[in-house]
Amino acid sequence: MDRISNGTYPPGTLIPTEQQFAAEFGSARATVNRALTSLAERGVLERRRRVGTRVVLGLEPEPERPSLPVIRDMIEERGWRFDFRYLGSLPCPVPPQAPGEPAERLFRSDPADLRELRTLLYCDGRLFCAERRWIDSAALPQLTDDLLRTVTANEWLAHNTPLTLIERLVSARAAGEVGADQMLRCPPEAPLLVQETTLWVGARPLIWTQHSFAPEFRMDLSRAGDGVTLAAPARRG
Repeated sequence: MDRISNGTYPPGTLIPTEQQFAAEFGSARATVNRALTSLAERGVLERRRRVGTRVVLGLEPEPERPSLPVIRDMIEERGWRFDFRYLGSLPCPVPPQAPGEPAERLFRSDPADLRELRTLLYCDGRLFCAERRWIDSAALPQLTDDLLRTVTANEWLAHNTPLTLIERLVSARAAGEVGADQMLRCPPEAPLLVQETTLWVGARPLIWTQHSFAPEFRMDLSRAGDGVTLAAPARRG
């Protein structure tokens, strides 16, 4: 996207092939394919079999940047008290010691620059969410452990990062499958609502997050028109 924005690839230009990009950036062809497909879905590129990939003529002005909902605000505007506890960060293990999903989600063939941040989120004093967040630490060096003990990564990113795309996926998963059983102190087989979010800056995904909500919480979709999803506690009494 940077090369399109700065005129290296003007509208109508046929860009290099997936194989050429993979060789240039030292990444897998599947990773390049996903990145180009995402740009095509956004209307930036036109992909044709046997012809190649071309920058679209007459590109529309860059759309308004998406805003990242702040979990603290969503909790407090409902009259509840928000709190969090930052558990620390971990380097992203390399396969085969660990699954390569974070690296794949962030288009990295080498996970050396990836770091996992773990945080517990509380609503009215009740633990309601286990947050596992993987970031490109080279691109986001500001997210230090000292900073994250005073503000959540979610809140900092919402106010300091020019996002270009937010991808969300909601699914039901077993707690042990997403590594949330110990964080939420629930059985590994406990079914959880999990929201996965990928945050893009420019043409690159830099942050991938798993929010695993405690079993007694439910999804509130009453205001989902703005793309915000929130797990709310079941009504008491």
